Amino acid sequence: MNAIAADKPGSGLKAPGAFGTADILLVSIAILTLFVYADVLRFDFVSYDDRIYVSDNKRILSGLSWDNAVWALTHFYDSNWFPLTLISHMADVELYGVKSGLHHMNNVLFHTANSVLLFILMRRLFSSHWISAFIATAFALHPVHVESVAWVSERKDVMSTFFWILAMLSYVRHVRRPKTASYIMVTVFFILALMTKPMPVTLPFVLLLIDYWPLGRISGVSPEPHTDVYESRPLKALIIEKIPLFIIAAMSAAVTLSAQTSGGAVASLQKIPLGFRLENAAISYYRYISDTIFPYKLSILYPMPSQISPLHAIMAAAIVILISAAALWKSGRLPFLFTGWFWFLGTLVPVIGLVQVGQQAMADRYNYMPSVGLFIIVSAGMPALLKKGGQHYGVIIAAAAVIAVLCVSTKNQLQYWKNSITLYKHAIDATNNNKVAYYNLGIVYAEMGRYDDAIKCYENALRISPADCDALHNLGTALMNRGSLDEASACFMRVIELNPRYVKSYVAYGNVLLKQNRLAGAMEKYKKAIEITPELPGAINGVGVVMALTGDPEGAIRMFDKALSINPDYAEAAANKKGALALIGRRGSE
Repeated sequence: MNAIAADKPGSGLKAPGAFGTADILLVSIAILTLFVYADVLRFDFVSYDDRIYVSDNKRILSGLSWDNAVWALTHFYDSNWFPLTLISHMADVELYGVKSGLHHMNNVLFHTANSVLLFILMRRLFSSHWISAFIATAFALHPVHVESVAWVSERKDVMSTFFWILAMLSYVRHVRRPKTASYIMVTVFFILALMTKPMPVTLPFVLLLIDYWPLGRISGVSPEPHTDVYESRPLKALIIEKIPLFIIAAMSAAVTLSAQTSGGAVASLQKIPLGFRLENAAISYYRYISDTIFPYKLSILYPMPSQISPLHAIMAAAIVILISAAALWKSGRLPFLFTGWFWFLGTLVPVIGLVQVGQQAMADRYNYMPSVGLFIIVSAGMPALLKKGGQHYGVIIAAAAVIAVLCVSTKNQLQYWKNSITLYKHAIDATNNNKVAYYNLGIVYAEMGRYDDAIKCYENALRISPADCDALHNLGTALMNRGSLDEASACFMRVIELNPRYVKSYVAYGNVLLKQNRLAGAMEKYKKAIEITPELPGAINGVGVVMALTGDPEGAIRMFDKALSINPDYAEAAANKKGALALIGRRGSE
């Protein structure tokens, strides 16, 4: 019998002194996690997604209400359906407004709860305080999880995992004492997990893995059956048992694909061929393993490479295939390798890039729950060493050293999430040719009025991708705000050449011509923008300004009114209307 399962699952819960040891470890994990992540109370929202989900989202900022909850339940948002996540952000605003530190702290509280629940789950599976504590502590303190915890937008990650682990705990309880009510609890927690993020769709697969080992439920297959604790059943029966969960998973996958397709988030095979996706998937698997073992140069975004070395892809695929083959070959003698490896491999399938969503090659947040499989593999050798008295303290010291290193690494990684500038600067340093990081850093600098710094960032983004219309447009805007009007005009002209329907550049080009008092040219650009997008407040406002300057304040007022009818909060149009009314007033008094 393998050392990790030498005791009957669950039997350790009733051993003398077990509760005291387990409680001390549980509390220690919680306190250590809160201590390591305490700095987030001073952190800002970051511009990447936090504005979409919280700080600039009018629906979220209006707080928790029945109407908002119904909207979250019945609408796709940002190419996804995660109503519970949106409702949690509304609840945060309702409780304490837009205080970024408290929004961050709620993520930390979920992560702390996940770490504690994971400890409880591992205790129920393995009946070992120390194995369970190591897995839960590694999960709590690993720097690869900083992104999921320190990024307010990743509330969906920590929340979905919270319900995911609760579903697994309910399942373990159900298989010990099968009841309809306990199976319903598994189903409810699974649904709640999927309502926060679709990644838990692999839960039924993970339950089959733990059926194999350590629960030992698959008759004739499991290497360490525990028939005195769990009912042993054929594999077919265990699959049939989970059919309701598989149906729910399929429904969630269909909803997610619909949301992402309708939102334009799914890349076509013409844009990213299947062969390239398979190569990237192999390399990503290797990167997830290496980043878990050596968490170095972690980044908020790993750009999709323009090309992949076939040799690198083959080597990465070979590593994945060899480990998979070893896990299958040694599944009887090393069942922890089988369960841990396929836990890791399988839970990453929805986000490995075969269906490419977004522009990232991989993401640290995707490794939040999959990494538990690797922690299981690493920790499974401990009991064998602990059985040898001479190595007992050596293993404890080694485990303590690993935890200490993780604490320091996570503290350091956390500091990059203080604000948008530190985050994007680190992403630029940690990756190669990160166009998105340069672009977003440029936006932050431009909003601060640091136009020279913004221009450098946009130029770097364009060095990587010369035909990026967004970067070109923003470069032109920064040049215009700095007063370099001719250079700005050249940027807007280039955007229009690349994309004749890029309306923002028509409006911006019109604004440059307006500053140069080239009114006819400005009017032409504004009208072209309106031709493409009739209900465009900025272009309509520009037409009004030109009309006011060319002696038609009455017509200008009609334009400003139209712009305000489209966007009642358009302050510039409101100010221009006042100016036009004042001009009419002066005319009347003459």
